[in-house]
Amino acid sequence: MSSQIPASQSFVPVITGGDLGAYTLAREFHEAYGVVSAIVPTAENLIVGGSKITQLYPAGTMFDPEHVVQHLASVAQRLRRDDARPLLLVAGYDHLVRIMINHAEELRAMGYVFPDLTAAQLDQASLKDNFYALCDELGIKYPQTASIDCSQGPGTIDTFLDTVAEMGLKYPNILKAGDGAAWANTRFPGRRKVHFLQEPRQLKAVITQAIHAGYVGSLIIQQFIPGPDSNLRILSQFRDRTGANALTGLAEVIVEDHAAGLEGNSRAVVAATDAPIEKQGARLMDALDWHGFGMFDIKIHQTTGEPYFLEMNPRLGRHHYYLTVAGANPATYLYREFIAMRAHGQPVTTTGPAASLTIPLRLAKQYATPAQQQQLDAAKRAGRMGWPLQYSNDRNLKRDLYQRYRLNKAAGEVAHIPGTMNA
Repeated sequence: MSSQIPASQSFVPVITGGDLGAYTLAREFHEAYGVVSAIVPTAENLIVGGSKITQLYPAGTMFDPEHVVQHLASVAQRLRRDDARPLLLVAGYDHLVRIMINHAEELRAMGYVFPDLTAAQLDQASLKDNFYALCDELGIKYPQTASIDCSQGPGTIDTFLDTVAEMGLKYPNILKAGDGAAWANTRFPGRRKVHFLQEPRQLKAVITQAIHAGYVGSLIIQQFIPGPDSNLRILSQFRDRTGANALTGLAEVIVEDHAAGLEGNSRAVVAATDAPIEKQGARLMDALDWHGFGMFDIKIHQTTGEPYFLEMNPRLGRHHYYLTVAGANPATYLYREFIAMRAHGQPVTTTGPAASLTIPLRLAKQYATPAQQQQLDAAKRAGRMGWPLQYSNDRNLKRDLYQRYRLNKAAGEVAHIPGTMNA
């Protein structure tokens, strides 16, 4: 059973999504302010449900904007208190960010508060063709890239393959969707969030299947940046209403999910610092005139040591609990910005030792580099190691058994051949 949100609670976080990121943020709001969050998943589950710190409002499939807005209106009617209690809306997926931005006026009239962004800003940040063009302008490295507009139909595929060959874009390489939200709603056998391709025949097959499945966005073929998961970085930043970057938090990935559809989801990370990377992220946030959280996926080239920016998520990343473990709870930034309307003080850059895991520590150590193993040991000694889904103030037998089940499955979900996937 979900908890009921007390009538005396002065504000309500309303978090759309039903995954690790949604529960983590609810936990962070509870840690900071003792509040219960409203979670809007597609359906009840034991990641966000069975909890003392959440109340669930399942919405069903959340791709149709009109349906999502109508459901959020229903949630607002049930949560508002004499039209005075603010509802802090946090979108958990890129397509929900777009719905929030496109329907901002309606949602604000319902009592929701959230970042002030435009569709043009979102397009530049989250559509990969546009994001890479911005990186080009700023002199920030990104993988060599070619894209095909799937709305033109299958007749352009062979010409695109010729273009890829002329560019000298060698295999293996990576294929991902330019529009992650539309890709998430595309279905065909073998579809993955990220495809690792060994030859042109595989590339042609995926593009053909995507077009026949109705995908009309761009598909991006991309240089594979060599190196294992430990070369991946997560950079989370918060830029406030005045244009100040109030929070910067970098993490090194130890290992990601490698199960189909889950690629790119980090399962174990350690806090890190790297001033050049952090400055590049800040330049991107400033160029976008961003408001709120943004998260960058980055990979360090195994040979050159240079960072390549892979993409920007226009929101908090799914595995962001390392920020809280490192002393910078993101819920406090959201509260100050949108509820208290207060300044954030001096900018904060998080540092280690700190670690966040959704797999057993022994498994994380199997994939960790020697330096990361030392960081894990240091984090454990310092009491700065967190498991975001295991919260001592939110115990429930059914939920606890489910978490144990997930930990037992972890070894199979992260198993992979090292160095075969970009985020």
